Amino acid sequence: MQVVVFARHPGGGIRTYFSYVYGDKVFKDFEFNLIAPKSSALESLVNRIDNVYVREQTTESNVNLLISLLRFVMKNRPALVHSHGFTAGLISAFPLWILRIPHIITTHDVFMPGHFSSRLGGLKKFIMARLFSLANVVNPVGEDAAENFRETFPALAGKGRVQAVRNGIRTQAFLGDGARELRKEARIPENALVVGFFGRFMAQKGFGLLVDAVEQWNGAQLGRPLHVCCFGWGGFIREEQADIARRKLDQYFHFFPGTDEMGAAIRGVDAVVMPSRWEACPLLPMEVMVAGKPLIATNCIGLKEVAEDTPALIFDVGSLEGLLARLSEFEERQADFASKSIDFRAIAAKRFNVSATAETLLSVFNSALDSTEQEK
Repeated sequence: MQVVVFARHPGGGIRTYFSYVYGDKVFKDFEFNLIAPKSSALESLVNRIDNVYVREQTTESNVNLLISLLRFVMKNRPALVHSHGFTAGLISAFPLWILRIPHIITTHDVFMPGHFSSRLGGLKKFIMARLFSLANVVNPVGEDAAENFRETFPALAGKGRVQAVRNGIRTQAFLGDGARELRKEARIPENALVVGFFGRFMAQKGFGLLVDAVEQWNGAQLGRPLHVCCFGWGGFIREEQADIARRKLDQYFHFFPGTDEMGAAIRGVDAVVMPSRWEACPLLPMEVMVAGKPLIATNCIGLKEVAEDTPALIFDVGSLEGLLARLSEFEERQADFASKSIDFRAIAAKRFNVSATAETLLSVFNSALDSTEQEK
């Protein structure tokens, strides 16, 4: 089956989705044809997936992207188009509806309070609802994200067009035992408590809260020295580093380049901290739990869904006191939490395996194709 994949912002999470989901054995007989802005990182990743092909790479102009998409689908008439992200789904919804090509929009984000609070917010929301309604299925990547979408667009929820397919990971890649010697690499004192931060340096990820926690913890000498190993990218990384230097916290933060050996990097820290303010359905906590390391995370939308019924230590979104309390609890019972995390690996590997994601997505593809046939 030929599927066209359309993405406007194919960043880290969407790129990983292509690799994990499209690369699963469930889709071995599928051909995924990618149309997206030019990106060497995306092309490098896609080249490693046997059934995914870069067909069109354009500038980031919405008009150029849409022209490339329509030119390709009119020439090749694929079985369906799978759009990723709000923008890609919305700009392609009406043309694909006119062409009667089955269309699935997978959303990788959520709507936060105030999203439509501007002067034209009501009109923007109305237009978005109309465009989303033209797709066969809107497919949020988790149950939290799906509920958020239904609450934002209740009319669509009533039509059964919103179907969640929870994210998953290639669990085998995180079941090893190898660990980076990050203490040695960064010359961190042996008596230090070492936590990891993995992700973009954006407000959404809450990195500033972790900086505040390190400043207060080490300034008040609340326990062993607290150090952070950062494997992040993009966003406001330079601004964050400048702020750390201004606050004279450089000695506690250690920045590492990106790595393809995430499991080993995760196992190189004592625990991973996720101070996120919101998520759709993040992969990092799944990777951490399958890798067998303790997770300290907020109860934000999307993240709480993944951390539910696990050994993760949870604190309220934006709560410095909550984060410090969880760090203190972890330090006092580190061996206990480490043991629980190791014991949970097998459960996590089964729960978060991407094969379940791929199988559910296949059923969504089939339902979209069936509904199109019934409408003819």
